[in-house]
Amino acid sequence: MLGNHIFDNNFEVILADTPESKAIHYNIRYQVYCEEMGFEDKHKYPNEQEFDQWDDQSVHFLVRDKHLGHWVGALRLVAHKGRPFPLETHCQLDEPLNFLQYKHSVELSRLCVLKEVRRFSARRLITQGRLDQTATAIEGSNVTLLRPHKNLGLTVMWGLLRAAACYCKEYNINDLYLLIAPALAFSIRKEKFSLNQVGEACEHRGQRIPFQWEIDNVLANSLWKNDYQTEFSHYSARFGQDVAYRKLA
Repeated sequence: MLGNHIFDNNFEVILADTPESKAIHYNIRYQVYCEEMGFEDKHKYPNEQEFDQWDDQSVHFLVRDKHLGHWVGALRLVAHKGRPFPLETHCQLDEPLNFLQYKHSVELSRLCVLKEVRRFSARRLITQGRLDQTATAIEGSNVTLLRPHKNLGLTVMWGLLRAAACYCKEYNINDLYLLIAPALAFSIRKEKFSLNQVGEACEHRGQRIPFQWEIDNVLANSLWKNDYQTEFSHYSARFGQDVAYRKLA
């Protein structure tokens, strides 16, 4: 780890509560799911915004580079709203979810970080956990050139996950459901989080496993002791737009 407060000094999580900010969120997903991974057909999204039928029942989060203002990551939380969670359309759960579980749960999905951040680039140093103020953007890209740090993508991911968990705690959401690759499950458990497998692995863009994750377990982890303290702010408040905010549940 490159000192303390790597995330808090360099990034911030924003809840996308305006049409403008949701468009940013959808574009990040387009870059990752359509252009990079090829999971979705890019020709279906000529405006370069990847979205689906669950976005109307979701709240959307973004990660922003504080110094250059670039948007580098995203995730969403999907509420039940009378419809199954996305993971239920792809795999068989051990037991069907009941009304109370739906009421106090969301599915975390579309977690993505731009490849330039995941793979990092080496030009500028980070001193005392802060990006060099003279850092420049990668030509043709929208991310900052960073010091080599193999866990930078995970650092951004942890910031998103903690912000999402803080949101859930505020609105009495007790559990997250996830459909994730074994490698991501390993990374989460490596930090001593407790994931509960709730169904058999299925094939969906590779092998995926359904998990349930308690919000209290997320927030109690010592990973947050020295970083990730800023939680999140609303796009409308952060950027001076007076737009009504609709909570998830």
